[in-house]
Amino acid sequence: MIQEHSSISNHKSSMKIALRSAHIILVAATLVVSGCAELAYYGHAAAGQLEVMNNRRPIPEVIADPQTPAVLREHLQYIEKAHAFAIHELHLPDTASYRSYSDVGRPYVLWNVFATPEFSLRQKQWCYPFVGCHGSRPFFNEQCAHELADDLRAQGWDVHVAPSPAYSTRGWFADPVYNSVLRYPALDSAAILFHELAHEKVYLENDSQANESFAMTVQLEGVQRWLAHQQQGGDFADYALNRQRDEVFIGLLLEYRSRLLELYASQKPPRYMRAAKRRILNRLRRAYRALKEGWHGYAGYDHWFKKGLNNAVLAPVGTYHQDVPAFQALLAQQQGNLPAFYRVVAKLADMEAGQRRRLLDKLSAAHPRYKYSGTTSSMAVGVPNLDGKGSSQTLSTVSDR
Repeated sequence: MIQEHSSISNHKSSMKIALRSAHIILVAATLVVSGCAELAYYGHAAAGQLEVMNNRRPIPEVIADPQTPAVLREHLQYIEKAHAFAIHELHLPDTASYRSYSDVGRPYVLWNVFATPEFSLRQKQWCYPFVGCHGSRPFFNEQCAHELADDLRAQGWDVHVAPSPAYSTRGWFADPVYNSVLRYPALDSAAILFHELAHEKVYLENDSQANESFAMTVQLEGVQRWLAHQQQGGDFADYALNRQRDEVFIGLLLEYRSRLLELYASQKPPRYMRAAKRRILNRLRRAYRALKEGWHGYAGYDHWFKKGLNNAVLAPVGTYHQDVPAFQALLAQQQGNLPAFYRVVAKLADMEAGQRRRLLDKLSAAHPRYKYSGTTSSMAVGVPNLDGKGSSQTLSTVSDR
């Protein structure tokens, strides 16, 4: 995903930047973390960003257009309300972003390539001027993403290509609401909006895990406050159920991720580690089947096991969730005061990377959140049979990218 921009937002007009086409090409090339051959990729990135910008229409204009389908109009009206709530109640940036709509004519706006070594969960990094390093490589074209994935796979990397409904240029441009975001239920769309706006608020340089976990924390807090603001008890009950399932499932993934980390740290011969890795991933599949039975067949996470489990699938789980307990602890220390919380996170952004990592790890250890006990009894009570339907404001949208 293309994320994050610098400390507490102090943005100049994104529209002024957008008018400088030469600057657009340069920044788009460096922001959209790499792909096909370098120069060719930069052209791809610039063309993709320009396409997105050229397709934008002001949301009020789309709403007022009599040709706009009623479902789209209602969804955009919901997004407008959620955006206003994000600015006034969540204290997220009030910029030109998310005030326009862009239909890119495809189901997702980006496809991200993740890669890890065969015996490591450390994500391959792509680094760019002005932007820093990122653990994924986004493409506006799915075929280009798969071409890179095939090349990396042939070199021995574990590879995963994940679609993304949205991304943030961190205030460099006036990011629109994409048609791909509106493919999700309204509440999920609001969750994505809160997540992407958080990337405009604070940026922790070269620290994807902290950045994504911070945005996830804002997203989760934002959705709870948004539901309370809407006073929709039924939606809140559904959301609470989804969050409960999410936390158990994330705990399951993190548990087996930790088992892989322990295996790779053993430095056993490759033949041994290859067989042990296969056993661990097979056990993860069996554990999920047992978990699913305890949920009366709820199939909301089946797609994780259809994509072919490997290191590159599991590595981003840590990126999006590992530091969430730490950031939630920091928010609690500020008694839920979001502006104070953002100031604390801005101070973290200025901290030396090693010191910041030690602090976040210590906080997460002291406030564990994602727990998988190896049983399903705690989730088996009172969970309705949803026949695999439903939504998840964390795993089915933002984090599975």
